[in-house]
Amino acid sequence: MEVFAPDILTAGVLTLVRDETLISSFLARPVVLDVLLPPGFDPTAAAPYPVLYLNDGQDLARLRVPATLAALYRMGAVRPFVLVGIHASALRTQEYGIAGQPDYRERGSRAGLYTEFVLNELLPYAQLRYRVSADPAEAVAAGFSLGGLMAFDLVWQHPNRFQRTGVFSGSFWWRDHALGPGYTEAARLAHRRVRSGQLHPQHQFWLQTGTLDEANDRNGNGVIDAVDDTLDLIEELRRQGLDVKNQLRYVQVEGGHHHQDTWGRVLPDFLLWAFGQPEAAAQLLTPPLPVVRKQFHLLHSPLTPAEAAVLVPTLHLLAPTPPVPFAMRPQETEYAAFYAGYVSRIPADANPLELLKNQPTEVHALLENLTDEQASQGYAPGKWSLKEMLLHMVDAERIFAYRALRFARGDAQSLLTFDQNNYVAESGANSRSMSDLLAEYDAVRAATLALFGSFTAGQLARSGTANGHPVSVRALLYILPGHELHHLSIMRERYFPA
Repeated sequence: MEVFAPDILTAGVLTLVRDETLISSFLARPVVLDVLLPPGFDPTAAAPYPVLYLNDGQDLARLRVPATLAALYRMGAVRPFVLVGIHASALRTQEYGIAGQPDYRERGSRAGLYTEFVLNELLPYAQLRYRVSADPAEAVAAGFSLGGLMAFDLVWQHPNRFQRTGVFSGSFWWRDHALGPGYTEAARLAHRRVRSGQLHPQHQFWLQTGTLDEANDRNGNGVIDAVDDTLDLIEELRRQGLDVKNQLRYVQVEGGHHHQDTWGRVLPDFLLWAFGQPEAAAQLLTPPLPVVRKQFHLLHSPLTPAEAAVLVPTLHLLAPTPPVPFAMRPQETEYAAFYAGYVSRIPADANPLELLKNQPTEVHALLENLTDEQASQGYAPGKWSLKEMLLHMVDAERIFAYRALRFARGDAQSLLTFDQNNYVAESGANSRSMSDLLAEYDAVRAATLALFGSFTAGQLARSGTANGHPVSVRALLYILPGHELHHLSIMRERYFPA
């Protein structure tokens, strides 16, 4: 066993071990573990240690898990436990999901094998090597996004092995039917799993969402799907007899993104819930949010002012986008001629803000299942890779939004151009994972939507000079989705056939 990255730990507090000795016969591959051992860890201790099994264990550093846990230990806030971080493989979208029930694109096809690996190989291995408990009351499974869905399924299906789970921005949208004709909410697999199963009396759930996890709202109720799907799952659990007060903690992060930064910031809440010393947890854990089924914009709420004041934390999730006037498309004089191709891609009756909201679905569908090798190649020598193209889209969006902000605020200073080829060459995109790039893309898109959704008609009509040409804020709003449509078309026509 090799201790690594000592610089991110406080000496004498934690031991971080990279364990590469486990070979899974179910997954037919080696499985890398990052194991965090508590202060004074004793492999011969009389009582075994509580244990946290964490999917996507390769992200411990990005989540700042060692530093956070070291601080909690120094405070005496959590009891000693062993954290087993399970590295995901290149087959992550096949190995995570709902065991035995692939989604409509056949993702999650190996989730049953992953479950067998955890139950029959990982647990016995960890219990023997790291002196962790086999008591289901002392074993917690957790994960992020699709890894969170996998952790939930493990705990729901196997309460004889785990009784508690933590799910950060869980992929509870996971479904066996695509959106469109014939789709109903009954297609969601986790909800179906709960409906057909049985709640264990000792089951406990920590569920987290971020109000900027995404921008999609498939049912048009003003609540993003990530929140809706989680609340719907809680409703299914309630129908099975869940005691919300004692078996559930629902944490909603205002402004939280579908990203390791948000998950790392809320991590102490989960660790205190799962392993907190009783007195410390009572002092440090804020009261959980009330679980509500619908969220309304306060301006249209039927609640009294007193009721609204009590429920503001839950009602103020993600208000419907303020109406923005799109009656007039930008005139040709409002942008340089080289942007005309982007503007022309926006249909005459389309709302460009809605296009910006919906485009991430297509981007994820095209890119999230590629291997790093596939995404790091161009369709021909000298052409950008898909990773480079995605990061170029992110860079351009940041720059266009920055220009819009300057001009909307009445800033008359002329702004310089940027060399897109130089930006790509210096981006380091190919050294990053596609999941990391997509998370950055989502974060930038959420910020863009918030910015343009805040502009008044007067601000949209303002203009300035960029790259030596006049451009209006309204034109930038059309250029943004048009630029992305341009690159999506290139991806479909040139990259995927290759």
